[in-house]
Amino acid sequence: MADELLFRLLALLERLGVWLAVVAWLAVALGAAAMAYVLRKEERKTWRSACLVGLLALAANLADYFVTLRQSPDLTLEANPLWRNVVDHFGLRVAKWYGLSGKVFVSVLAAQMFAFYLSRRATIFPAQADSLLQFLMRMGSCTRTHRERLVGLFAIFAFFFAWINAFYFYIACTNSLDDPNALQKLPSISAALLIFVTTLAIAFSLTTYRAFRRSVSVVSERS
Repeated sequence: MADELLFRLLALLERLGVWLAVVAWLAVALGAAAMAYVLRKEERKTWRSACLVGLLALAANLADYFVTLRQSPDLTLEANPLWRNVVDHFGLRVAKWYGLSGKVFVSVLAAQMFAFYLSRRATIFPAQADSLLQFLMRMGSCTRTHRERLVGLFAIFAFFFAWINAFYFYIACTNSLDDPNALQKLPSISAALLIFVTTLAIAFSLTTYRAFRRSVSVVSERS
């Protein structure tokens, strides 16, 4: 059922035409430029962690890119409808440049998003929480303005955007398998994605709660 919905979504995206692919590329490129401006004053400590996430995202995206080219040099077997539309309208050479540059921009944006999460996650910290469950229930309760709520929500989104790129390792793995029997033993893309997102939700909760407890400890020591 989930796989069928995924295929229908991909078919719909393909019918929207090549300009959706152009808009997607511009959105990622301009998004990276905008985030560079927003984060221009961030500390080196924040960027050290963010760059590690960016490198992981780049490795995952490039793995997917080069495995795809190895399995289908002319991209006839490519499942991404945006990439297929670029091939049909602009040719294979432009499509390869489109895919590679897009992967790089997304990886850069992943690093920037994680930097944003690290620098803005305090926005969603509650005033007090004695347990993880309490923290999750009170998360964002201290935001007072519409802008602070938006920043907090975007910080949550930024965490997931940064780490979802690692899922391309799984996609690259499935694409690299030539044995149908081995492929059938693996979870479908939709099932694996659901498991991965659930894992990310747990990681987000634990990571953010740990940062909250650490900030509480620092305040207590200064008092």
